[in-house]
Amino acid sequence: MKKVILFLFCFLSCSISMMSQEQEKAYPLLNAEIVRNVAILDIEGETYFDVEMTFKSNRSVKSKVKIFVKEKGCELIWQKTLKYSYLYVFSNGQVQVGRPNFHQVLIQKSKNGISLVGKIREKEGVF
Repeated sequence: MKKVILFLFCFLSCSISMMSQEQEKAYPLLNAEIVRNVAILDIEGETYFDVEMTFKSNRSVKSKVKIFVKEKGCELIWQKTLKYSYLYVFSNGQVQVGRPNFHQVLIQKSKNGISLVGKIREKEGVF
């Protein structure tokens, strides 16, 4: 009897843990504008500190996302319209821009969990 109860307990705990590890699904944001303050941003190998990024997603015949990178209160550093790309925002604060399974822009929390860091790789993608 003890073996049956132990088996049922193990079976239930395994099934509950498998259900809780389900991946988060995100759908593209359409007609949205998002502003993020990023501490460290790597644009095609060049590093910038303390910048403000603005993402504008449009929904037309072709999906596109406009990205503006500015120094805080100053000049525009980088501006690009990525065609056939989508804007994804996750519940943990991560922002991704690109096509499914190919991300050109990635903004996520740093290892200390306080500030945001980002990468922009237009041609080869961010992995």
